[in-house]
Amino acid sequence: MNRKNQINQKITALYCRLSLEDSRENESMSISNQKLMLKDYAEKNGMFQYEYYVDDGYTGRNFNRPSFQRMIADIEAGKVGCVITKDLSRLGRNYIEAGSYIEIFFPKHNVRYIAVTDGVDSLTRQEMDITPFKNILNDMYSRDISKKVLAGRMTRSRQGKFCGGQPPLGLMRDPDEKGHLITDPETAPVIRRIFELALDGWGCMRIAKQLMDDKVPITRVKANTECDVNYYSWGSARISHILRNPFYKGAHLVCRTHQKGIRSNTYDIIPRENWEVIENCHEAIVTPAEWEQVQEIIDRRPTIMKGNACPFYNIFHGIIYCATCGKSMQVRYEKVGRTGKNRFTGKEREPIDKAYYICQTYNRLGKNACTSHKIEARDLYNLVLKDIQDLAAMALKDADVFYQRLSSRMERRYMADASEMQKECDRLEARNQEIDSMFMSLYTDKAKGILTEQRFLKLTASLEQEQEANRKRLQDLMLVMRRTDEQESDVRTFMQEIRKYAAIQELDEAVLNRLISKILVGEVKKVDGQKCQEIKIVYNFVGEIQEITG
Repeated sequence: MNRKNQINQKITALYCRLSLEDSRENESMSISNQKLMLKDYAEKNGMFQYEYYVDDGYTGRNFNRPSFQRMIADIEAGKVGCVITKDLSRLGRNYIEAGSYIEIFFPKHNVRYIAVTDGVDSLTRQEMDITPFKNILNDMYSRDISKKVLAGRMTRSRQGKFCGGQPPLGLMRDPDEKGHLITDPETAPVIRRIFELALDGWGCMRIAKQLMDDKVPITRVKANTECDVNYYSWGSARISHILRNPFYKGAHLVCRTHQKGIRSNTYDIIPRENWEVIENCHEAIVTPAEWEQVQEIIDRRPTIMKGNACPFYNIFHGIIYCATCGKSMQVRYEKVGRTGKNRFTGKEREPIDKAYYICQTYNRLGKNACTSHKIEARDLYNLVLKDIQDLAAMALKDADVFYQRLSSRMERRYMADASEMQKECDRLEARNQEIDSMFMSLYTDKAKGILTEQRFLKLTASLEQEQEANRKRLQDLMLVMRRTDEQESDVRTFMQEIRKYAAIQELDEAVLNRLISKILVGEVKKVDGQKCQEIKIVYNFVGEIQEITG
């Protein structure tokens, strides 16, 4: 039996492919036109037993396409004797893999391959010598299209347009404006609740467990059954991802990852500090101030230290610091064996009465690095509670006087800080002008041959790095200096918060995280024979209000 008769006993595979980019470029590439052309060619050449294999909307950059893989399986099963495509690019645009199929796979399985418009026919070897070059051209075309598509997507993204797939939970596409997001009335309350719990000082795992206990769905898509465990499978990583997502404050994140290569399918994760964020792009679920406050809470949350089994729940975690070295204070617990009863009342002492805080640096490196700054947990608790009670009482008793006192204090502090910041700005600007002059001098020396090209590049690179760092610092300083315009709003916000706790009788994590930014514990000193320790409480929005000594 000759080869042609053997082929005729098998089906002819008419393979059609169209990607989204192809459909935009040329209407003649459409699937219907490809089918018509391949059917006409097959019938004219006596191939009446044929079957269509169609991949509509699939790129030619890889071969992981459903119909293509089905065709390959049929070839391996011996069902296919001939494969016909409109041209070489329909088979694929990756010249390495396309060449592998044409030169190795098809001949190995006795499959004839025809590309109609390119005049390629493996049976007659017509045009086969230039097939590899055509595959390379198709590959180059694919790369060019990919770059253009990516560039267009990045341009739209930098305009604040959402170009991704599924919008973040809590948001949905605006049906009236492409690329714009609006809040999802069904899931936005879930996101709001997560941020509220975070503002109350809840950790990611604790929030996740609570949502699972309350059977809150992790997606806007309805589950097939209420018994689907994955439908409520919140985790700490998912909660952390939500709390770090700037979309929820109304901003747009340009991209989180960077693809290493067009076909590498590997990505570099962009560090959070290098994220490109466009502000005020859509309706926010939480205010920018709340979002920033949550970031501070997450950043200051300490890692859990092993070997410190302490039954006292540390409500001050993440906000208590050593005033000398700036490191966080660690909670410690009295060693087992000491009496658990209060020496005055004879009653069993509570866990907080057995706990104390010491400086992390002192604990790790000893007295040569820092002192202990030890403070009893109960003393700290009482000091902070009384300060909050006093401030709340003042805010209620005479709001106008309290407001003026806070505003004046912030203004004095700002004026002192502003003077130093302005000096630093002047110094940085002068240095950048000096660097500009140095650039010109170095260029002149290079032109005269005094400096080699290598030396010139090394010196200018160092100067450019310094100048860029100066520019960034100037931007940060200008941002801080502009905060004076927001002082009035900050004071009123703090007064609204502190009034809520006028009747407070005990502290918890939520109260501390809502009101306090950090607590600075000073070194224990002796004044007139008495031990004295300075404690500074820095409140959210207004900073330090008054000093407490104990």
